[in-house]
Amino acid sequence: MNHQAIIGFLLFICMLTTQAKVITHVQGDLYDDYKKISGISEVGTAENTSELIKGLLKGLGDSEVVFTSCPGPHEEIYDIDDDYSHTEPELAKKNIDITLILEGVMTEDNHIDQLHLDVYWNGNLFHTEDHKLDDDIEEQEPYELKFTWFVPGFAPSGPYLVDLVLKSAGQELGCERASFKL
Repeated sequence: MNHQAIIGFLLFICMLTTQAKVITHVQGDLYDDYKKISGISEVGTAENTSELIKGLLKGLGDSEVVFTSCPGPHEEIYDIDDDYSHTEPELAKKNIDITLILEGVMTEDNHIDQLHLDVYWNGNLFHTEDHKLDDDIEEQEPYELKFTWFVPGFAPSGPYLVDLVLKSAGQELGCERASFKL
């Protein structure tokens, strides 16, 4: 054999070896997944199976709602506590009513007359709405705002951000952001 034939043969062998490694790696990944899935059919694993399925479904959509301060400059006359603000139920899901509960303290006497919501889906403004309120709150008085909202079944899946802005006579009092995934 001449040198060109030997080099060609060695290159061919290297290509086959590389391809075999890739196939083995993919088959190994599939085998690992198969082992996890095959555990579902074993006798006495119904509880483990249920937990596995719940975990997989939770990762696909419904998520806890996380509260943070709105980005950018915002008034903080209503000092909203991110740690105590929460939702009922805990997970955001489609086809249910979800209650957003903001917990905080007013830093001065105020009359709250409006709740403005900006809903962002996949980073784009998706929906805006305003709700009339009629609450008089004194300085340093705790204030809990409960707002119930129906999440329709046709709501698109993906990440959501909801900015909740409290206003008094058009002036912003505070802003809180709720983030979740459907």
